[in-house]
Amino acid sequence: MLQRLRAHITKELLLLLRDRAGLALLFLMPLALVMIMAVVQDAPFRDFSEHRIKVLLLDHDGGPVGNRLRDRLDSSSFIVTDARGLSSEAFRDAVRRGDQQVGIIVPRDASAALESRSMLAIMELIPMAPLDSISQRSPADSTAITLLIDPTVKHAFRQLVQASVSAIINELSAERLLEVMRTNLESATGNSMPRIAMGDPFIAVRQEIAAGELIGVGVAQDSTQHNVPAWTVFAMFFTVVLLGGNLVKERQSGCMVRLLTMPGATAERIASRIMAYLLVCLLQAILMGIVGRWVLPMLGLPPLWIAGPHMLALLLMISGVVALAATSFGVLVGALSRSQQQSAVLGSTCVVILSAIGGIWVPLYIMPAGMQAVGRLSPLHWSMEAYNAVLLRGGGISDLLPLFLPLVLFAAVCIGLAIVSERIASSR
Repeated sequence: MLQRLRAHITKELLLLLRDRAGLALLFLMPLALVMIMAVVQDAPFRDFSEHRIKVLLLDHDGGPVGNRLRDRLDSSSFIVTDARGLSSEAFRDAVRRGDQQVGIIVPRDASAALESRSMLAIMELIPMAPLDSISQRSPADSTAITLLIDPTVKHAFRQLVQASVSAIINELSAERLLEVMRTNLESATGNSMPRIAMGDPFIAVRQEIAAGELIGVGVAQDSTQHNVPAWTVFAMFFTVVLLGGNLVKERQSGCMVRLLTMPGATAERIASRIMAYLLVCLLQAILMGIVGRWVLPMLGLPPLWIAGPHMLALLLMISGVVALAATSFGVLVGALSRSQQQSAVLGSTCVVILSAIGGIWVPLYIMPAGMQAVGRLSPLHWSMEAYNAVLLRGGGISDLLPLFLPLVLFAAVCIGLAIVSERIASSR
């Protein structure tokens, strides 16, 4: 039996080595994908940390509100350009055309509105002057800072700009309230009081990544850590095109008839095909890991983070289980197909759909609830989660077992159906 298995595995590997186009599909395609996608997605992954948003500021106020807004935006992740001298039409056109991503208009009475409303708020607590006289000087309640957003700017950026401007105005309002309160208390008591400075928040906010100590800081936020395992999984499952096609070719060329005259069961032939392509999938995983660790940094991207031999062993174990699921699926597609065209279309379409719904292209958590439920049934989702459990979450064997179980079950079902289909085809 071992001799027959060895012969079948050798035959599959020889067929693969002679198919140069197939080898290019299995190895060069995923390498190109991971490098292209990692570079393309690097900017979105860095958006919130390194990207600086272009802001066009039109300050009609010229007072504390406009000045504070300019200073604070300039010192944060914004590139502020003064729009003084631009007409309203030119200002709007600059944002609409995309020359500037955000336009901020500070109205003429912004500082006056801040002053009056601060006085009104304090006078309601500490009445020291007639409210009517203050109310008459108070600007209309419609005073507001206007944000113009470039239509191509994503919703997350819009929220970032809105939150940043609101935080600056809230801070300025709080400072003004404290100053008015101090002034009124001085008038009431006749004693001078020190200025109350706005320091750090009384309660700090601290961000941590919920993972083990071996995970690098911010490692979940770079494109390498997402794209290398994602396209490794995709590449392994894409072997279905070559594996299924070779099975169909054997039947059409008459090789299957000769194989049926030789000793050995259907399960042996299927097992040998799986073993041969397991080696191919493991080579794919190793090659993708090498690219992620040493080649992507040459393109200016972060390296793949692998913390020690323990993590490397877990990643090899994951690759073996994912490869088993992928090759079993390829065998099933080949057993069910009756032509090479049918096998190629069925296999590639299934892999693309399963990867799309499984979180390979788009993270599962941003999909609608219904699609998330469907996506969790995809074997590519289980495979990706297994890699994430180690690379991003610092998990161990106990975290992998719940993900290995459905993958092994999926492989067993595929192998069982392939054996039944092969026996039915060979009996005709």
